[in-house]
Amino acid sequence: MTLTSEKLKQTMLELTGLFYSERNIFQKFVIVYRYIGLINHTPIAKGVLQKIFDDAAEAMGKAELGCQDKKNFLNVKNEAVCSNDFWIYYGNLEIIYGKMKYLKACQTGDKKEFENLCRLFSKPYSKEMLELSFKVVNSNIFDRLDQEIFFNETDNEGRTWFDENNSILYIKGERVPIDRTGKTTNAHKLLRHIFITNKENLDDDFFYSEIAFDEFEDMEYKQDKSSWRKYFVACEEIKKKIIKYTKNHVDNFLLFNSGQKGRIKINLEHL
Repeated sequence: MTLTSEKLKQTMLELTGLFYSERNIFQKFVIVYRYIGLINHTPIAKGVLQKIFDDAAEAMGKAELGCQDKKNFLNVKNEAVCSNDFWIYYGNLEIIYGKMKYLKACQTGDKKEFENLCRLFSKPYSKEMLELSFKVVNSNIFDRLDQEIFFNETDNEGRTWFDENNSILYIKGERVPIDRTGKTTNAHKLLRHIFITNKENLDDDFFYSEIAFDEFEDMEYKQDKSSWRKYFVACEEIKKKIIKYTKNHVDNFLLFNSGQKGRIKINLEHL
């Protein structure tokens, strides 16, 4: 599953809310297991973790040098503490994840192992500490994601373009979400082929056969006489979303037809 930045943030917040409201301790640990598993196995989240780790390592190196430079010592020390702060709170959740992963792999309710885990987080302040851990991890990852989006985006205001990372089509500034499931849909792939792969040729005709081969790696397109329907349906889905989110203002963005030799073209008045 490929998650966009917005979908990742939404899912992390949903799991955080579930953890806060859950009363059963075992289920709380299950939520932590799902939360850390999401971060550890989602490419964009893993990339953020790597950058936080790299920054922490750099800050610790600066702190060592700062000991020799009295003028900058306080600044580099604070930087090192802040970088390390994230890993302390992340580590609280990572411990639970590791124990729950072990229990799941064993496929048995290891009572002693679970009791040890509960004992580890049975302090009067454990609830607040774990809730704060969620808050700290969310805050750090969200900040990094938002910065990455801001610094990498181009000035597209008022233009027609496709935000591949968040699966949003912009038609002269009007926002049309394409994929809100977190999965890479056929509609998303089709727009990626047009706006990303062929960004220098937006006024071209795009044949289904070409899209099938280049974007979907469908080598059997010519043999299957009904294969064009997949791409026609994707166009219909895009059209419906555009009509919905532009409140019927745009109903002719894509020009497309049916059949094995079918093709798609962007209506030039919207470029």
